[in-house]
Amino acid sequence: MKSENQNKIGTGKSSGFERMEKLPPLKMLLYVSMAGMGILFFILTLMFLAKAGADETGTTFTLPRLFSVSTVLLLLSGFFMQHSPSHYAQDNLPALRRDLLWSLVLGFAFTLAQVAGWYEMAESGIFFSDKAVGSFLYLLPALHLLHIAGGLAFSSYLFIKVNKAAADPIRTLIFNRDPYRLMQLQMLRSYWHFLDGIWVILYFIFLFAL
Repeated sequence: MKSENQNKIGTGKSSGFERMEKLPPLKMLLYVSMAGMGILFFILTLMFLAKAGADETGTTFTLPRLFSVSTVLLLLSGFFMQHSPSHYAQDNLPALRRDLLWSLVLGFAFTLAQVAGWYEMAESGIFFSDKAVGSFLYLLPALHLLHIAGGLAFSSYLFIKVNKAAADPIRTLIFNRDPYRLMQLQMLRSYWHFLDGIWVILYFIFLFAL
C-alpha cells in the first residue's frame, strides 16, 4: 500500500508547499519582503547598466575607495551575525551579546563608510543631479543603506534584550526558553546575509561597469 501511494500522481510534489504552509507568518512575511527587495534592486541595476552602456560622453567615474572598505566591514558584520542563533541555542548569552555587539559596531561603521564615500564622490565632481550614471551611484547605495538601517534598528533591539537577560539569572532562564527569540535571531541573520549579498553584487557591478 505504501509503494502504491508513493507512485500516485502528484505524491511528494506538494512537499515544498507544505513546508511553506508550516512557516511562521513572520518568516513568510520576511521572505516575501526580501523577494520584493530583490526584484527592486534587480530592476534598478538593469537601469544602471543600460545607462552606463548608453553613455557616449566618455565620462569616467571612479568608485570611491571607501566603498571597498565598507564592503569588508559589512562582510565582517555578517560573519559575527552568522553565529548568533547558534549561541542562543547553546544558552551562551555572553557569546551572543558579544557577536551582536560586534555586528552592530561593524554595521554602523559600514554606514559611516558609505556616507563618507558619497562625500568622496562629491569631491571628485560626481553629484546626484548630474548624469544618470552618477545618480545611480547615489541611489542604489542609499536604498541599500535604508534597508541596513532597519536591520541595525532590530539588531539594537535584540542586543538590548540580550543585555538585560544576561544581567539577571531569572531573566536568562526565561530568555533562553523562548522559541520566539530564536526565530527572531534566525530572521535577523537571514535578512543580514541577504543585504550582504545585495551589496557585494552591487559593488562588483559598480567596479566593472564604470
